Amino acid sequence: MTDMTDTIFASLSDIGLGPQRIDRARSGDALFGTGGLLNSIELVQFIVALSDRTGMESFDFMESFEGGAGVFDSIASLSGFILGRKPQDVAV
Repeated sequence: MTDMTDTIFASLSDIGLGPQRIDRARSGDALFGTGGLLNSIELVQFIVALSDRTGMESFDFMESFEGGAGVFDSIASLSGFILGRKPQDVAV
């Protein structure tokens, strides 16, 4: 696991996601969307937790929905999105 995936899992834990759902995320289940692990309220809480841990603006995560990029499709896609930001934008 990379530092960023550890950060993502810590953020899921921060919002109170239980071990079974975190295990599903580790297995590649979608974080949000049809059949996703997070409901809309949990997604907002998760984005805030990620923002706190990474130093990225919450708005940057919200903008990712505009392009339908599937940033929240998996831990891997979310990690790639965060790491693809400018280094000064992300604290790891």
